[in-house]
Amino acid sequence: MGTGFTDELRLKILLSTIEVFNTHGMRFTMDDIASHMKISKKTIYTVYRSKEEMMLDMVDYLFDNVAVSKRAILEDRQMSLRDKIKAYLIAMPDEYSNIKFAELFVLRDRFPHIYEKVRMRFDSGWDPAIALLEQGKEEGIIRKDANLVIFKTMMDSSLASFFASDILKRSGLTYREGLDLVAEILLDGVRA
Repeated sequence: MGTGFTDELRLKILLSTIEVFNTHGMRFTMDDIASHMKISKKTIYTVYRSKEEMMLDMVDYLFDNVAVSKRAILEDRQMSLRDKIKAYLIAMPDEYSNIKFAELFVLRDRFPHIYEKVRMRFDSGWDPAIALLEQGKEEGIIRKDANLVIFKTMMDSSLASFFASDILKRSGLTYREGLDLVAEILLDGVRA
């Protein structure tokens, strides 16, 4: 991609896609985005050759912004370690709270390349989380015998199931609520 106008147009397309997705789910079309933006579909195609290319870029855009939120959590000196661990595990910019992530379960079957990219992005960037959990072990807020490989696997598997099935939709939960529950259960268990 170029710079200047193209980058500005790219961002406007991505932000409009989020709004259109929230209305139409994964059934949205490039026509829907063009209509929402009040531009021609041809203009969108100057930036993206296809819906799939745009969605792949959307994955990077969303995850890059999550990474910014995670960095801010790591740099927060006021937050307790326990709160920092949970916040890091469920990090998501506030502006993402209205995105209907529960609708993304169709990715696996309809857009396998996009689904694989989501899986890859979920799987990367665990080093800071593991470091926080190790620090939690040292400070006694995480059990010394907690197996962090299993913890990571359980967290990854839970998140992957959100995108591989309609579990969130059936449960009536937003993605953020689901994330929060998973982190809470993994950190605190389900015992009363």
